[in-house]
Amino acid sequence: MKKEYLLIVAIGFFILGYILDAVANPLTLALPTPYHFFTSANISTYPFTTTSIVLKALGVVMGVLIVLASLGLKRFIKGAILLVLSGLLQLYALQDVASRAAVVPLEWALGFTLAGLLMFLPILIFFFTSLFESRNTLDESAPFDDQLPS
Repeated sequence: MKKEYLLIVAIGFFILGYILDAVANPLTLALPTPYHFFTSANISTYPFTTTSIVLKALGVVMGVLIVLASLGLKRFIKGAILLVLSGLLQLYALQDVASRAAVVPLEWALGFTLAGLLMFLPILIFFFTSLFESRNTLDESAPFDDQLPS
């Protein structure tokens, strides 16, 4: 699938998330951490908000993956960037929810939390494929072929 189509899908996720936020009332929960929202009681109580959070998280992950794919970096570097970005998203959401600073709406903070968690799948894929990628390039390159006698 072309990157442009995936970008349109990611933007569509953001737009649909905003529409669901407009339909549902803003969250007024006092959560100790962002992870406490993802319980069966909260998910069943706030289905529109949960769907909005999931769509925003998917949009963030897809957007980051599209940008990384456009940069043409090696897979290990992509995995490392995703690992750092995932950690930063988790820490920012934790700080925003725990301090009740409300710099971003609670729905976005929870979306950042879920996006950070969802990034672990591509992180693992990039790290494992980089191991096999480097092994294949070592086998194919044959750096000492020019030193063999003819």
